[in-house]
Parts: sequence; C-alpha cells; structure tokens
Amino acid sequence: HRYTRSRKQKPTMTASEIPNEMKRLVVTSAGKGTSVADCTIEVETVPTPTPKSGEVLVKVTAAPINPSDYGSWYLSKADSYPIVIGLEGCGVVVATGGGLTTYRCPVGTKVGFVCGGGKQGSYSQYVTMNAITEIFPMPDDVPIEDCASFMVNPYTAVGILDTAQQAGSTKAIVHTAAASQVGQMLNKLAPMQDMEIINVVRREEQKKLLEELGAKHIVVTSGEEEVWKKELKDLVKELGATCAFDAVAGDMTGHLLDVMPIKGSVYLYGALAGKAGNINPSDLIYRKKQLKSFYLTSWIKSGGSYQMVKRMMSAGNLVNSGLGQGGWCCSQFEDVTMEKAHQSIVEALDSSITGKKLRIRFD
Repeated sequence: HRYTRSRKQKPTMTASEIPNEMKRLVVTSAGKGTSVADCTIEVETVPTPTPKSGEVLVKVTAAPINPSDYGSWYLSKADSYPIVIGLEGCGVVVATGGGLTTYRCPVGTKVGFVCGGGKQGSYSQYVTMNAITEIFPMPDDVPIEDCASFMVNPYTAVGILDTAQQAGSTKAIVHTAAASQVGQMLNKLAPMQDMEIINVVRREEQKKLLEELGAKHIVVTSGEEEVWKKELKDLVKELGATCAFDAVAGDMTGHLLDVMPIKGSVYLYGALAGKAGNINPSDLIYRKKQLKSFYLTSWIKSGGSYQMVKRMMSAGNLVNSGLGQGGWCCSQFEDVTMEKAHQSIVEALDSSITGKKLRIRFD
C-alpha cells in the first residue's frame, strides 16, 4: 500500500502495521426473502482498501446496527448479492491518500463516517472515505466507540423536530414506536427546544422505560382501542400538536390521521407493521389532513447546497454536544462480534424493549 500522512499528528499505525487483508460482514443470500432471520450473513476476508487522493483510511472501532440498515438485506434483487452492509460507524484515521481536503482529518483524528454507494459497509475492519462528504470529526472528550451511532438516530431526531417546527407544530408532536432509540432521543431533545412529545407505545414496560427518562405523555395501545384513542386525541388537543411522526405504519397511520386536528399532518418514516392502511378518505378530502413522508436524506438535502451546509453544521454541533455520557443523544450499547451479529439482530427484533442498541466492535 502507498499512503501519505499528515505532518500535523504522529500516525497511530505505520504502513507496515496496516494489514493487506481485512474482514467484513456481507449478506450472501436473502433466503426466503421475508425477514432478517432468513438471510445468510458471512464474515468475508478481502483486501484492505487503499485511499485515493482526497480520501482517508479509517480503522473502524465500532458500528451500530440500525433498522434502516437491514431492510435491504432480504428485499434486494437476487443478482445484488453478496451485499456489503452497515451504514455508519466510527474509528480513527490511520492513513490518507493525500490531497488538500484530507488536512481536515489528519492521521490520528477520531471520526464518524457514513458509507455511500454500496461498495463499502461500516461492518468492516477498515474503510476508505471521502474526507469532505463522508467523514465527520468527533468530539475529543468522548470515547470514540461511544460515537458509533452519531448519524442515523440523532440526525433523525433533529430532523423530525425541525420538520415539525417548519410545518407549524411548534408546541408538540406525536411519535410512535416511542421507546426506540430515536424516541428516547426525542424525549431528551424536545424540552431543549420547548416542545412536548406525545409518546405512543405498545406495552407497559415500554412506558416504564420512557417514564424513567422523564417522559410526561405516554399512550399505551395494548388496551381497548376506543380508550387509548380518546386519550391520544385529548393529548393532541391539549398540547396543540398538529404533526405526528409514524415509524409503525399498518393501521396506526389511519388512527393517527383520525386523532389529528383539521389540516394536521402525519409523516411516515418507518413500516414496522407493514403497509399503511386504515385511512378514512374523509380525513384527507374534507378535513384537509395530509399524509407525508420523512426521509433523513431528503431532509438533509432539502433547500439546495447552501441550506444543506448550514443545516449539517447546525445539526452537527448539536449532535456532537450530546454524544457524551448523559447527553441527549448518548446511546446505551450492547456489544457483539461480527460472528454473532446476525443472531443478536434476530433476538433483538423479537424483543419489545429497545433500551440498548446493538454495536459491533472491531477493536
């Protein structure tokens, strides 16, 4: 390998210490194509990538397992396999390919990264990343492994509140699957912006988890539909919520439209219960309610390049300030190895509690 190192910092590894080969996780088959459990996931040995000009080589410390990661694992076309997997992760820059842009993250810099293009995945021992568009310097005072989940969940929480505020729902929002990592972050971030979260969960133990975080408004849907819907509708009216963000879909989407006020909006951003349904056309036609979508990438890019840069700088500062222990976007992790990652994912999906996020460790 040929590498260029910055003179600003001493390297953490020498070129001879960077191995010629590395391990990574790949999905080799979708199986029946109905669930993550059907997939065949293997540890693959491949050449360690070499950074080009403008790129850095990151020795991966850890990578989180997000629901947004594994949808494609069993839904892709047959000729797409094997698929490299993992969207985000964190680690330390160990070499650069040279070029002016790499001076923003010299060797030794602790970084988060986002994989794009499908050629590399974060569930790898090493990745090469564009030093401008795919690398995010992490705070020095936070252990790098604790920055593993710096992007998808924290930026989704920031984006949800920003979208609600832009739509005029500045007092409160409704959020489903509220015991999720995103839900927990929203309950910590919203008070900082003088907003309330109306949390919708399926089980009493999820309610307890949120109460321990200080959540005030929690509706449990395991009881009689008429009862919990009235409770939810009363909270929507009392707190002035005009937007709901739905990660569940299925019949829940229609329930949310029903309890929203006239001209209210429901934003879909997940499909835990499958296709959205149970929608009363009158809500859309006569009551002028709207069914929309929230997609993190679209939120980031909205408004053109100038607005995107401003938005990412503002969100980045907010996220980095909250990654430390006790911060609003600090995650509680359960560590797994590459070899046991698949089994751990399947077990986590069967659980109703999401207090901890799975994290693959590579160090």
